[in-house]
Amino acid sequence: MPQLIGIVAITFIVVRMVPGDPARLMGGPYLPEEGLELIRERMGLKGSIPYQFARYVENLSRGNLGTSWYTGNAVLVDIKTRLPATLQLIVLALLVTYTVMLPIALKAAAPGKSFIKKAASKILFGYGMAAGAFPDFWLGLILIFVFYVVLGWVPAPIGQLGIIVSPPTHITGSYLLDSLLTQDWSAFISSVSHSILPVVVLAFVYGGAILKVAIVEAGQIKNSKFINFAKVCGMSGKNIKRYINRSVGPPVATMSGVVFGFLIGGAVLVEKVFSWGGFGEYAVQAVINSDFAAIQGVVLVSAVLNLMIYVCVDVVYFIVDPRIKSLG
Repeated sequence: MPQLIGIVAITFIVVRMVPGDPARLMGGPYLPEEGLELIRERMGLKGSIPYQFARYVENLSRGNLGTSWYTGNAVLVDIKTRLPATLQLIVLALLVTYTVMLPIALKAAAPGKSFIKKAASKILFGYGMAAGAFPDFWLGLILIFVFYVVLGWVPAPIGQLGIIVSPPTHITGSYLLDSLLTQDWSAFISSVSHSILPVVVLAFVYGGAILKVAIVEAGQIKNSKFINFAKVCGMSGKNIKRYINRSVGPPVATMSGVVFGFLIGGAVLVEKVFSWGGFGEYAVQAVINSDFAAIQGVVLVSAVLNLMIYVCVDVVYFIVDPRIKSLG
């Protein structure tokens, strides 16, 4: 709670330092001052900063994040509409990282002195170092050109569903999950096909950091004293690999939490390239249009999500690291 209170207060003050008058943007250049005052009153922009902040906190206590002047909707409604789309991309990208990329990295980092394993380990580590240098929007444009324009293997990058496909019945807000729950297979297939390229971009660019941490940690553990002792005692290679993989869990969980928190708003360029209409795109739109209520809502929701993510990381630590259990 102290962190949330500080974030709310700092965001409220900083947002009001952003150039631009939302009332003037909303009312237009020819609206008289009397009309502007009415708009400012309705938007909670009239009075001293402490008075405005008190009104904002009072509204927050009732679950009211304000109204976006740009979209005309309640900020909470906009966020509920856009956030599931971004979370869908992030979760799928992390699943690809865990199920495809991470096992390959751990296999390459497993005990062994063969030339192939050493070469694979160096290649994967080099990829982990270089992946973050790839502009995600550039990679997205390249993949669109190759797989849509040239090969025609994927649908047009025009959002989460095709033009002729109707959205599934709303349950969670994620088209992929909702179509699966309602067994709307046409929407499910369309959602999967439209998710392939953005998920590959996010997994390739941001999954590299997770792989790099896993490879470095596995290399250090592989040469640790307790692993050497296990080898001397005749422990099987399968059990040694299991100990190494389990020890890699905590740093991988930490880096995954960092990547997840960053991508909540940091996937905006990928969302823009693929016309995804997600949370990050909404945040940038709010900043460009001096949409104070939307900016404050985006920051608040992002802060809450990040705190929840790190709580989940702590829980994962407790599950995979027996030393923490012994301290309890």
